[in-house]
Amino acid sequence: MKKLNHILLWDDYYIEGYALLIMILGCFHPLFFIILLIYVYWQRRSIKIPVILIGAVLLLTRFYFFEIKEIPNFIHGNAKIVEIASYENSDMIVIRYQNIRYQAFVEPNLYQIGDCVLIEANVNQYRNQTIPYGFNQNSYYLSHNVRGYLKISNLSFVSHSFSIYSLRQQLDNYITQFQSQVYIKALILGEKSFTEQQTSTYRSLGILYLFTVSGLHIYGLLIGIKKIFFYLSLTEKKQFWLTVLVYLVILYFNAFSMSVLRIVLIFLIQNLAKKMKIDLSRVDYIHLAFFLLLLFRIEWVYHLGFLMLFVILNFIYLMSHVYSNLKGYIKRAVLSILIILSILPFQSTISPFLIILLPALMIFITGPIYFLSLFILIIPELDQVLSFFIEYFELLIHMIELRNFSIALPSLPMLGIVLYYVLLIFLFKSRSYLNVFKRSILIVILFSFFIIDIKLTNDTKFYMIDVGQGDSMLIESPTCNLVIDSFQNVLPLINSLGIYHLDLLILTHSDNDHIKEAQTIINHIDVEKVIINPYNAYPIYHEKMIEMKTDDHLSCGDLDISFLGPIRKYDDANNNSLVFKITIGVKTFLFTGDIEKEAESDLVFKYGHLLKSDVLKVPHHGSSSSSSNEFINMVLPDVALISLSESNRFGFPNQDVINRLIVKQVDIYRTDQMGTICYTYHQKKEKWSLYLPF
Repeated sequence: MKKLNHILLWDDYYIEGYALLIMILGCFHPLFFIILLIYVYWQRRSIKIPVILIGAVLLLTRFYFFEIKEIPNFIHGNAKIVEIASYENSDMIVIRYQNIRYQAFVEPNLYQIGDCVLIEANVNQYRNQTIPYGFNQNSYYLSHNVRGYLKISNLSFVSHSFSIYSLRQQLDNYITQFQSQVYIKALILGEKSFTEQQTSTYRSLGILYLFTVSGLHIYGLLIGIKKIFFYLSLTEKKQFWLTVLVYLVILYFNAFSMSVLRIVLIFLIQNLAKKMKIDLSRVDYIHLAFFLLLLFRIEWVYHLGFLMLFVILNFIYLMSHVYSNLKGYIKRAVLSILIILSILPFQSTISPFLIILLPALMIFITGPIYFLSLFILIIPELDQVLSFFIEYFELLIHMIELRNFSIALPSLPMLGIVLYYVLLIFLFKSRSYLNVFKRSILIVILFSFFIIDIKLTNDTKFYMIDVGQGDSMLIESPTCNLVIDSFQNVLPLINSLGIYHLDLLILTHSDNDHIKEAQTIINHIDVEKVIINPYNAYPIYHEKMIEMKTDDHLSCGDLDISFLGPIRKYDDANNNSLVFKITIGVKTFLFTGDIEKEAESDLVFKYGHLLKSDVLKVPHHGSSSSSSNEFINMVLPDVALISLSESNRFGFPNQDVINRLIVKQVDIYRTDQMGTICYTYHQKKEKWSLYLPF
């Protein structure tokens, strides 16, 4: 790096110390360390201990006190509402109580930002990552400096006090009148205002970041403002202060969001370096800005968007030789490819068709949609024009979604992520297209062997997935992959595991908490057969749906499935659930759907001791209407599995059911307390493992 001229304390030191700080942060998030290693390798420079080590002490001190902050189990006293997000049937509020922020849901339109309230509530912890490669709820809310969610027993208004965001809230309320409010709020206020369907679509296409963390629309605005400054012949000093003023306004209305703050910091660092005649490279600006961001908001060390931004900006800089001589649409397309490749470990999905169209989408969002959103605030009549553009934009997105095909890659372990980034640098280090082609083939071969090695293990695994109040299970074996019920979170897991074909999708019955995700799975991956019971009407479609009932058998690779029920048609849809036994490894599993005591009695009468199984999937989430004594006595399991959500409104599992299992000395595994439960069988060895939520 470039030597500083008389800055801070010692002029013999290098500012590269901020790189050392990010390496230190690598202890907390390994990908920081990986990116730094790539950067050091690329630049071929040594890292020396700098003056900015003082900053390291500040940063680590901030992190330490952020981590050790104690969270009470109960709060009682005065608090202030600092954030509000409106939903269809409720408002999500964030309150600050004794300098700690908590989340809660309340009746809509009762409160506003700045309200002081008297609160009495229990504090509940967020769950950690309970599904392999899944969402970490705790880290997500930590990244927003929210420490828990509240179960409120009493909440009353006390007074209204000044809030710095009062003007922003007024603008938010004003925007609500517009037909295109969702896009205006996303682009001008930085709010996550899209519907669940829109968010899912944009995320699956890999373009959600264009509205959230990219900040591309702000760059477009600044380009327009600079052209105005040029035509007005303003002095450089006036241009600087007017640009700062524009940035401050954008910062305020975006609630000092990470994406905007990063842009502002880079702008200020560039101008400060220029004024002090310090020779810094673009990557210096990037790293210094991210270091200052963490000093400002240490919780962002947990923020996936923060990490993605860091990775994207570093790779765009390091790969500048690839696109610097290109022009127009081709240059934008190459940049799109670089961005997609740089964050592939975070998304694990490639959409070839989208790569071609991404530059056009960028132009459309950062151009007419964004600028019309701004002009609408002054000329409300333009809402009709913007709605017209949005209608055609969403039509284009829908057409892309219909014709687009995505390649879902298996999620990589940490070693695989390191290997990926090293090979990516190795690929683009090449200065000729021939070498790029040769190295691409080499990388594909290496990763193919890496993935094949993972997939060729002879392990047979059973997952009871932590899906909340519902059932979702997966059996992955060398000869058969099958899913049993599919409430939610199944498709992300099978994609992460690199499963592209399901031999069987077994849906025990038609209740939503067992089939909610079924059609999505059928639409997105190859499902050979769907197994259903003959007595329920299933709201799904597949060309090969097979009905099973008592005494039917089915083979799937080396797995043999014996169906025991339903024995007859019942009035209650729960009792019509498929009941079946599968031997996984050396253990026999009995799956029971949501059967209740009536169906249990019929099973006991017909099969008696043939119901004996090593593992019982407890019927109906541990309801008191199931798991009768006579049924438990016939199954006599060693292990009982219960799928349910924490603090569910049904009061599951019933304590009488738990007591019956305890009396029989059954080991009980529950997803509400233990997260996803995994049974692994490998070469006559077996193991139970848990993905604990706390």
